[in-house]
Amino acid sequence: MFGQGDYQPIPDLLPEDSLQTKKTYRPFEFNLTVKNMHLWRGYRVTDEAMTAANVYYVSKDGNFKAGLWGGVGFAGNYTEFDYYISYDFKNWSFAIWDINNYTDFPEAEIFNYDRSETSHFIDVSVTYAFKEFPLQTSWSTIVQGRDTYITSSGDLRNAFTNYVEASYVLASGRDWNLGLYVGAAFSFKSETHFYGDRPGFNNFGATYSKTLKVFDKYEIPVSATAMWNNLQDYGALQVAINLF
Repeated sequence: MFGQGDYQPIPDLLPEDSLQTKKTYRPFEFNLTVKNMHLWRGYRVTDEAMTAANVYYVSKDGNFKAGLWGGVGFAGNYTEFDYYISYDFKNWSFAIWDINNYTDFPEAEIFNYDRSETSHFIDVSVTYAFKEFPLQTSWSTIVQGRDTYITSSGDLRNAFTNYVEASYVLASGRDWNLGLYVGAAFSFKSETHFYGDRPGFNNFGATYSKTLKVFDKYEIPVSATAMWNNLQDYGALQVAINLF
């Protein structure tokens, strides 16, 4: 559950005109992140240390991406393998994620999308970043998979759970920033939903990001996120290191 939105890199630290040469275009990239635990939309997906790998194609203008995201816990108790596509247009960003956290589904078939058996769920999201001030808003809906509820007649139906979030950069410097965020979850179909047993705010907290200099040569983005979830009645602190 859950690769999407798990790590927020800090923005570009230098203006474009300060760069001496343009970055060479590479259509295929990959990244590796190490975290003490994994948070996503108010979920403590795993409490064990884990690594997250992201392999993707990016268009020359940088607007379109398609990739694979995978996470695994150091103790082997968490495993995830996702597919995604995203497209940026001006201040808008659109994304579709096929999220497959099969930790609790050892017998699940990789291409089985039957709502009663699958380990997958498909999440569609739209994000808008304001130009005038550092505010970003997003709306995500789970459209298929293991986001279900049981009707009064005993039928299993998709809940089409929604998650909305707003984040704001409270303060920033040349190589750091501090952001606040708040998220809420609900379903128009059912009182219970993917994130809890009632609608409400399930994810609020703060993220501090900075660039860590190593041997005065390498720059590594790091972040610390404090999260509270009043629907699940817990909190957590995640530290992430984006190695490359």
